[in-house]
Amino acid sequence: MAGIMQENQQLYSIGKVAVRWGISKDTVRRLIDSAELRSVTIAARRLIPLSEIERAELLGVGIARKKRSDAGEEQAR
Repeated sequence: MAGIMQENQQLYSIGKVAVRWGISKDTVRRLIDSAELRSVTIAARRLIPLSEIERAELLGVGIARKKRSDAGEEQAR
């Protein structure tokens, strides 16, 4: 991430992001590995800042394919 993360930034585990998006933890890890989703490592844990989750959601990253197509249909209306 560019710059220094704010101290009060909320961080989420890979598991919590997976549940939020309705995808597997492995898929979240692949998104991180492919640089589609940014994370920070703290004490050997990969955590995702809320601001990054929100950025990714705006771009449709990580949203299950069915949900992504439904979201596109709503925007088209």
